[in-house]
Amino acid sequence: MSNCEVPQITEQPPLTSVIQKRCLVLFWHLVRMDESADARRILTAVLQSDWKRPVGRPHTFWLATIKSNLSYHNFSMEDSTELALDRPLWTLESGGY
Repeated sequence: MSNCEVPQITEQPPLTSVIQKRCLVLFWHLVRMDESADARRILTAVLQSDWKRPVGRPHTFWLATIKSNLSYHNFSMEDSTELALDRPLWTLESGGY
């Protein structure tokens, strides 16, 4: 059996789409947090100009990955933030969760 046949047989979405969805769900959770929460402040923090990434760490920032995932779905960061803050909309779409 080839790798191409496995998703067809199992009827499971590609792993990349599952990871992408979970990253976006985490991002939207962070956006909805209180602005004084540490996780939210880190999300919006500006790096110091003299900061350098430690050796061996990925070159891509997490927010760059989020922006890429959003652009794949034709959303900007501002649009996504606005939608995340629209609690009645996401509560309705998620079935009350």
